[in-house]
Amino acid sequence: MRALEGLRDACPALALHTDGPALTAGGLDALRPSRGRPEFAALATRPIAVAEPASAAEVAALVRWAAGAGVPLVARGGGSGLMGAAAVLVPAVVVDLRRLRAVAVEADACCVRAGAGATLAHVDAALAPHGLMLGHDPWTVGVATVGGALATNGLGYLGARAGSFGAQVRALEAVLADGTIVRTRSSPARSTGLDLARLLVGTEGTLGIITEATLAVLPVPEERLIHAWRLPSFDAGVAIAAGLRRTGVRPACLELSADDAPGPATMLLVFDGLEGEAALLAARAAKLLATAGGTMLGARDAERQWQERHAIAERWAAARRGGAGEWPPEGAQFDYAHVGVPLGGLPAVRATAHALVERHGLVLIEEGLWHWPELYSVVVSGPPGSATGIRATIDGVCVAAVDAGGTLEYCHGIGWKLAHLVEREHGAAGLAVLRRLKAALDPANIMNPGKGGL
Repeated sequence: MRALEGLRDACPALALHTDGPALTAGGLDALRPSRGRPEFAALATRPIAVAEPASAAEVAALVRWAAGAGVPLVARGGGSGLMGAAAVLVPAVVVDLRRLRAVAVEADACCVRAGAGATLAHVDAALAPHGLMLGHDPWTVGVATVGGALATNGLGYLGARAGSFGAQVRALEAVLADGTIVRTRSSPARSTGLDLARLLVGTEGTLGIITEATLAVLPVPEERLIHAWRLPSFDAGVAIAAGLRRTGVRPACLELSADDAPGPATMLLVFDGLEGEAALLAARAAKLLATAGGTMLGARDAERQWQERHAIAERWAAARRGGAGEWPPEGAQFDYAHVGVPLGGLPAVRATAHALVERHGLVLIEEGLWHWPELYSVVVSGPPGSATGIRATIDGVCVAAVDAGGTLEYCHGIGWKLAHLVEREHGAAGLAVLRRLKAALDPANIMNPGKGGL
């Protein structure tokens, strides 16, 4: 192909795929038109090629060629992103990082150095013999890669204890848009100006391609207690989440969910720690929950919920391998919002969500909190033909959160799906700064163009 002329000379050892199945699979992530975005189907573009570099040097050579040829690049990890950040929307070469999967454990430093293409499950398996584990445990742990999770600054099931994945970064290796390889230094703290590692986290491959990360890790807990509670209302759960934080009771995971407002809600709490520590935290939490009218559910229910936390992603991955169609079937629509809302603004945002669901004739499948009372989520569905209502509802919840002083998304990034709302998030002046930064680092606009509003 003419667009690939010179690439073989620039990267003679580079694994390059141009066959139909590879191009079809490499051009998509987990965003689908059935999530209230029917126009997304018309935007999907077949990649020019799928490249699989085996080293940072090969990534750099590929990027230098692309910069000279004016060919866009889309970095790809596990392909499980939910916002279209890894979808190909213009003719581009996909940079599949799956070969960059080496893992080196530094046990005494409580760190691990991992290639961007290593799955989170693979990294955890390398840590386990040392009594260590990753602090990032998303629903897609068996599919998501280190690079992909950092590109979206994901939040996982252990986020209440460990924070977002970006907070666990000690150092990064990345390739910039001119082919320069940058490596930051590993330290638990620094006071040396702008942090280049933080600059690249959450930017979805629009400023550079992460090739390796050094990550802080956690000891495997000596004690883990998993409790589930039935609460009289969602509002009671919000108050409990705030109360736990205020009293210093810090779970590893807090998940509040309700499917029938103003009915009861369920809270899953996981406590990790040294022997006796988790029990102490759980006991203090139980007093607060009981005072609020909570009832502890059976241990079997709590354990089952925790053990099945990855099941949806595992089913999705199996369906993708088997070539199964997208869900929901037969034209039905389904989507979700994960927004950050200042605590005082949460009642208004919830009211907006409920009003939008009713206005557009949708079903509110679930609303919830994750880890902190400010992290609010809704899941909605609708029949065939409801795409406009689904989009209006999800966008409306996002806008309400931002207008309340919060954020569009706390977990999955911006990608293509929310790019049209980025100015609302940052303001015109803030977005202009980000775009100047993009233009300075990527003047040819070859790094994942059209994503993140940049």
